[in-house]
Amino acid sequence: MSDDDPATRLGDRMCEDVDAELARLRDRFGDVPVHEETVENEPDYFESGVELARDGWRGDAGAFVVDGDGRALFIRHEDAPDIWGLPGGGHEPGENHVETALREVAEETGIDADAVDVFQTVRKTIVHAENPARTLTMLTVHVEARPTGGTDIAVGDDEIAEARWFHPDDPPTPVYEPFADRVARWADE
Repeated sequence: MSDDDPATRLGDRMCEDVDAELARLRDRFGDVPVHEETVENEPDYFESGVELARDGWRGDAGAFVVDGDGRALFIRHEDAPDIWGLPGGGHEPGENHVETALREVAEETGIDADAVDVFQTVRKTIVHAENPARTLTMLTVHVEARPTGGTDIAVGDDEIAEARWFHPDDPPTPVYEPFADRVARWADE
């Protein structure tokens, strides 16, 4: 595949965009933890990612929102109603990952929040299973956030089964594995 190949250029552009977003996060929050991951996608699934990427998608983001009483905001999705996670979702073109996280919190729970730190980023290289020269790069960002207004929950997304505040002495269980360490630290704070 040559450098003039559209797929190669898209992969290169995504890599540059992710690196630029990580630089913006460092400028705003200082040193942010970056976990590198590589996954292999079957051709059809890879191509669906290509279509999203052509439209400007660069990953996803979420937020660990803690209010003034130390309570943290968790959600359960309709498609996984037995496990708790953080509000979050897919990046939309034209926004940075912090904006994605805060938009998703507002859409899913009705809570307006402001990001105060980054506790996790994952820079993922996605490799085409049949043509490893084809790659995409995406970024997952999880921020620490605080409510900027009220704390009354108003679920505004049909995919959300429940949104709820939890106290650190009675954390939700089970939680999605990517957040287990952060939830454990919060429960010990």
